[in-house]
Amino acid sequence: MNEELNTPLWLLSPLAVLGGGLMLALVIGLTLQRFKVPKLYGAVLAGLLLGSTGGGLIDRALLTQFQELLNAAAALVLFEVGRKMDLAWLLKSGRQGGSLLLATLARWVAVAVTLRLLGLQWGAAIFIASILIAVNPVIVSSMVADENASGTSTFATANMVGLSSLVALLVLAVTMAWTRSHGIDASGDFAGELMRQGGKLVLGAAIALLSYGLYAAATRLCRVPARMRPGMLLAALLIDLGLCSVSAASALLSLLLMGVLLRNAEKRDNVFQAQLQTAQDIGYVLLFLMSAALVDLGELAKGWTLGAALLVFAVRIAVTRVALIPASAWDRRKKHAMALSMCSLVSYGGLVVDNTLNAYTGLDPASTELMGALLALNVLLAPGLTWLGLRLAGETYQSGSLDTAPLEKTKEAA
Repeated sequence: MNEELNTPLWLLSPLAVLGGGLMLALVIGLTLQRFKVPKLYGAVLAGLLLGSTGGGLIDRALLTQFQELLNAAAALVLFEVGRKMDLAWLLKSGRQGGSLLLATLARWVAVAVTLRLLGLQWGAAIFIASILIAVNPVIVSSMVADENASGTSTFATANMVGLSSLVALLVLAVTMAWTRSHGIDASGDFAGELMRQGGKLVLGAAIALLSYGLYAAATRLCRVPARMRPGMLLAALLIDLGLCSVSAASALLSLLLMGVLLRNAEKRDNVFQAQLQTAQDIGYVLLFLMSAALVDLGELAKGWTLGAALLVFAVRIAVTRVALIPASAWDRRKKHAMALSMCSLVSYGGLVVDNTLNAYTGLDPASTELMGALLALNVLLAPGLTWLGLRLAGETYQSGSLDTAPLEKTKEAA
């Protein structure tokens, strides 16, 4: 009996541990923000203190119990990514949209070649490079929201997040089929796996159309007032995510399409941002807390992985900057800024929104170790580099005034 009383009761509740971690992340983040440090680093510090690097209170086993909650947080983030994709601009912007597409493909090729030169097999190198095509939506969205960033390069970066995620999904469907049919845990043939991965994308798109159709029909038939539509939208997003979860469909594609449909097909005034902003901000912190909790800084410093991960990070930034050269709408400084703002990367779990928690067993130990080092560096470096990129572009608002020169304002207005 005494032994039971000596155990802190809150340690017996996984929900209390996760809630305590979220509160600690918010407190640290808001404190750091007062000193002009990105608020997202509160989640980084809280995750390191409570996760694998620190006390070990938040681990994979605990997070698995809250997979549906984490998926719901991811749903809000991914929906917001799709909501900011302007298809008309991407199709009509000429060299601007083309340079963003070129950057996604160039990152894939450059990272694959770099990983092969570092000693990885071509299959593993191409698979990891497929994941690293995408820009992390949590980091970009969180930094943009915290800095109130708005302008031509911020708009392009937001479109790049969605575009890179879509390209990564399409490429990953092929490389995933190859890895599952030829990797260390291979099962089945390539054609069968390719059909299965393609089927997930098609089913995800169908679920998005169904969920958006339910939302559009419900709000119009019942004549739902504008202030109540965010609640109906949240219900539709949960339906979408739930159907994707039970059917193994591509949740990322489905949620992205929900956002794209809202922006490009919905003709009524968009009143969702203010109502969902608080939930999205908490989602950013919760998802990044999870990522930081899984980082083990002790493993990061072992062997060759730290140097290799830093090289891959640098290659992604450099190649993105080179791909932006043909674009004529942004000056040299904004292109530098955009390359930094697009530096962040996602995990396999972040792309498919499943319950793997960033783990995939189809890779050899060396490739898995390098991917872990990349995700650790992403947690530590990407928020700061993204924040620096937004500031360099001169499109952030501080204390109600735009942090740019009058001449820059004139250029943006033009």
